[in-house]
Amino acid sequence: MIDGKKRNILYQKKKAAPAAAVPQKPAEKRDSVFYEELLEFAVSLANKLQACGAETYRVEETINRIIEAYGVERVDAFVIPTSIMASLETDDGQLITKIRRLKSGETLLDGIERYSALSRRICAEKPDMQEARRLLRETEQKVCRYSLPLFFLGTFLIGAGFGVFFGGGLLEGLAGGLCGLAIGASQKFMERLHANTFFSSFVCSFILGFLASALTVIGVSRNANIVVIGAIMLLVPGFLFTNSLRDVIYGDTMSGLNRLVQVLIIGVALVLGTSSGVGLTSRIFPDVVFTLSPIDHPLWIQCLAGLIGTLGFGLMFNLHGRGIPFALLGCLISWPVCVLSMRLDVSEPIAYLFGAMASAFYAEIMARIRKYPATSYLMCALVPLIPGSGIYYTMDCVRRNLPTEAYAKGMATAAIAGSVAVGVLLVSTGFRMWTVAKRNRIRKARKN
Repeated sequence: MIDGKKRNILYQKKKAAPAAAVPQKPAEKRDSVFYEELLEFAVSLANKLQACGAETYRVEETINRIIEAYGVERVDAFVIPTSIMASLETDDGQLITKIRRLKSGETLLDGIERYSALSRRICAEKPDMQEARRLLRETEQKVCRYSLPLFFLGTFLIGAGFGVFFGGGLLEGLAGGLCGLAIGASQKFMERLHANTFFSSFVCSFILGFLASALTVIGVSRNANIVVIGAIMLLVPGFLFTNSLRDVIYGDTMSGLNRLVQVLIIGVALVLGTSSGVGLTSRIFPDVVFTLSPIDHPLWIQCLAGLIGTLGFGLMFNLHGRGIPFALLGCLISWPVCVLSMRLDVSEPIAYLFGAMASAFYAEIMARIRKYPATSYLMCALVPLIPGSGIYYTMDCVRRNLPTEAYAKGMATAAIAGSVAVGVLLVSTGFRMWTVAKRNRIRKARKN
């Protein structure tokens, strides 16, 4: 029997002796099937985001983050509005590439939020590919779309709200709402016929020009121009124009140029369609009024009208959930900042720059508070800043064969859209840099 002193000596020797090496289980070798499935899933999820109208950088980052979350560092993604090209390199040096084409898409904010949440969940939990595909199917089934009556309500609110926002009275708001209903019905009809963007925009703008003029003739409104400006917000590619400049500034040149070409095609269709509709009505009813000056509404009426129009866009873009009031609140921040800046003798492009920066700042803060993408908050906040009237007056000058005025108005509109894009980019870039710096600090702390 060993006494206490000897036992203590033996214990100390045993403690000081190096521990026996525990054989490590060799790392599981991933075969090519795993990499194929991983890349296919990442591209499929990114394609769902792209079909819902997500930004180019968000689609690319989704692919990169999902693949890197599974320990694959050599990955590259290239996205334009109609295609996704992604590739990764396996541990054996094999290069796997996937290409996915998007034939048609829509702006579906609820889809962007749900698919972005799924992307974060996949990166955090890293389930096997079978489970990941099941989660993707479940998410696709949960994406909400408003019914047809609510869609038409949205089109009416857009035309009515912006008919007042751009200087019309209650009559112009009513006429704008009726024109919005006609445009919404035309859009749905064109979708069923699978009409291309140019033809659909031409038909819708022709109906708008004819109906706005006819409503003015019969006394429903007093100024056909205001009615057209308010309802044409449904057709004007304001978001597309701003995002094209934003992509170019951000460095996604191909994506930006692709969007810009779409803007030009839609713009030409709107010029031809609106001028044809207005010209036809002018020949039938030569007394139609286009020249009345818009009403200078007080700021609170402008904000209320802009809020109504923004709610219409929320219905059109399928904005769902308890975040709707927070998203709509953004338009009550961006437009007052813009108007108050102009009242301080700030130039119009700089005022829109301040309004866009306020919108982007609010969107980024709300995205971090509610753990949702900033897209929904940003798009609603930017609605009043869309240069719809500038685009319309540029088209009107082209229609009346006034090249000098069209050039001046077009350049002013482009300056406003560029200012909005720069304002959003400055704030979003600042927040993204802050996020990257925060992640780097966390990684260093974990290593230490």
